[in-house]
Amino acid sequence: MAIIALSSATVLIFQFGRPFGEAVSLSLAMMCTMILIHLLISRARDRGAVSEAVDRLEDRMADLDEDVGNLEGRLTGMEHTMPRRTRAEMDPLFAEVEVLGTLVKQMAEAMSDLETRVEDQQALPPPPPPLPHYPQTQPGMHGRAFEPPPAVAPPPVPSAAAAPQARIDANMQHAGQHPAIGQGPEVGTEPLHWQQGHAQPRESAGRADMDAWDRKYGVAPIAAPAPGAVPFEQGPETGQTQAPDDDFPFGDPAPAVPEGPKPNLAMREMITSALNANRVELFLQPIVTLPQRQVKYYEAFTRLRDAEGNAVEASVFLPEAVLSGQIARIDNLLLFRSLQVIKRLTSRNRNAILFCNISSASLVDEAFFPSFLEFVQSNRAYADVLVFEFSQADVAVMGGLELESLNALYEAGFRFSIDRISDMKMDFNSLAGRGFKYAKLHGDYLIGRREANHGHIHPSDFGDLLQRYGMELITDHVETESQVLELLDYDVKFAQGNLFSPPRPVRAEVLQGASAAGPIRTAAG
Repeated sequence: MAIIALSSATVLIFQFGRPFGEAVSLSLAMMCTMILIHLLISRARDRGAVSEAVDRLEDRMADLDEDVGNLEGRLTGMEHTMPRRTRAEMDPLFAEVEVLGTLVKQMAEAMSDLETRVEDQQALPPPPPPLPHYPQTQPGMHGRAFEPPPAVAPPPVPSAAAAPQARIDANMQHAGQHPAIGQGPEVGTEPLHWQQGHAQPRESAGRADMDAWDRKYGVAPIAAPAPGAVPFEQGPETGQTQAPDDDFPFGDPAPAVPEGPKPNLAMREMITSALNANRVELFLQPIVTLPQRQVKYYEAFTRLRDAEGNAVEASVFLPEAVLSGQIARIDNLLLFRSLQVIKRLTSRNRNAILFCNISSASLVDEAFFPSFLEFVQSNRAYADVLVFEFSQADVAVMGGLELESLNALYEAGFRFSIDRISDMKMDFNSLAGRGFKYAKLHGDYLIGRREANHGHIHPSDFGDLLQRYGMELITDHVETESQVLELLDYDVKFAQGNLFSPPRPVRAEVLQGASAAGPIRTAAG
């Protein structure tokens, strides 16, 4: 446009002879006109492009509105139809589950009632033995007392006519019946109306007669014992009265010196032979969740077998094993076999946890514990699934050496459990700080069937107390369905007992190579 304007000015000057100023003004006017026309054309073209884009956008928005309307219609239809369809499909299932729950609850209540009846029946005392029969002489009158029999009275020889009656009396005495009841005056007893109407005069008369005999022979009367006093006992042969065992007329006896537990040589020999002959078996008992009763954890137990193949439980051989110093060998074998089992369990379920019972005496065994600690540190990968368990009696008497050993295991990543709890006033907060994560309480203590030393802590709040310290409560020794019903009222989450499954032996293929290995040496060999 500038070239056109300059060319126009040149033509006007040289061709038409117009003045220079006029030619330049006309060229500038022409250039501005061309610029204005170009801007108008460009703006119109841009407006047309924008209009086309807006039209296409409006068409697209219209399509989107239509799609959204269709989607809203489909969602509205699903909102109205899906709940009815789901409810129609789930209602029969809910009804069946409710019926099953009602049947299970009725069965549990029936089992609880049956167990209660069996327990009540077992709690009944045995029937008393039949009272001995002592024949009495026949009184002559209603108000006359019995006379004492002679000092030596030979038994009368029964006649042939009295033999059947004697046999009848003997049979009735053997059956626990008194032969004189209901016989009448012919067999040596008073009539029924005399026994009922004159019982008190007969007793008073008998007492007066006995007082007269005492005065005649110079016998001092025996005073009635005071309430709560220990009665005197009669000698077995002489008939003299004896004082109770705790009465010492010549002063208190010398205090008895407490004796330590005596060694059981037969049990010690059985433990040694069982360990040497590898007659040691590993048993597992599951710990389940309530109320689902799904297996959550396992606990390992050791059983020994004697030469005849009879299984000996740990409660029988453990005291002698601790006394003889062989408990470290048992703990050594239990630990290694537990690792074999936990490797098999974790290959199937990573969340499986195994409780392994060891003795506190093994923690202070100078020949056992260093190798034990080295072995568990080399297997630190299983620290999350292997829990060492100690009894409350052992934990209560732990000293500095035991606590130092526990601290070494805790630093290696292992956690602990305390079982056989009977004292709920223990400082469980400090135990939680030392690595105790689980606590086991007898089910009867929790539901009040046994008395425990709980102080100001109600047994039903014991689980909440442990939970505040980061510990889990496990109720063990659950044997009956009635216990389960009461435990559910206390919101118990984990339970263990023969009701769910008794301890079962581990298969031999799981323990392949466990018996041959001996990673830890002990002082007992």
